[in-house]
Amino acid sequence: MSAPDISRLWDRLDAEEKQMLLERRRLQDIWLKISQMHRENEEAREAMEKEANMTFVPGDTRIVLNVGGQLFETTAETLCQDRYSLLAALCLRRPAPPVQHRELPEGRGRAFFIDRDWWVFNPILHFLRTGVLPSDMQLLEELYAEASFYRLH
Repeated sequence: MSAPDISRLWDRLDAEEKQMLLERRRLQDIWLKISQMHRENEEAREAMEKEANMTFVPGDTRIVLNVGGQLFETTAETLCQDRYSLLAALCLRRPAPPVQHRELPEGRGRAFFIDRDWWVFNPILHFLRTGVLPSDMQLLEELYAEASFYRLH
């Protein structure tokens, strides 16, 4: 390679390095804007939840669910994995009508009746506890429809 070729190559590398630095600054600016938007959205969400009175019972509160005649026992923490779901709504300090519950004796939690199929609810509860979905495709299709009812995302 001749000296002029090396000089042109060096100039091209310098120009590309300048472009990379400009791109880096641009991406840093984008990252800062996204971070700021995330903080603002988080603050707006917290304000909305407070205004909507979305305060939940403590996570260790015992919740008993009678789903289609089968009793399930869990905690508010498990049911609140998706804060905007029907199951999380059961854990609000003051559930909105028509959600009705009965307090368990001696303040040991809450009990609810849900008129749905218990054999499909069982894997939903398992998913909320572990984050693991079943591998059976037919059951997954049933879960998809049931998750829609519970407004799980």
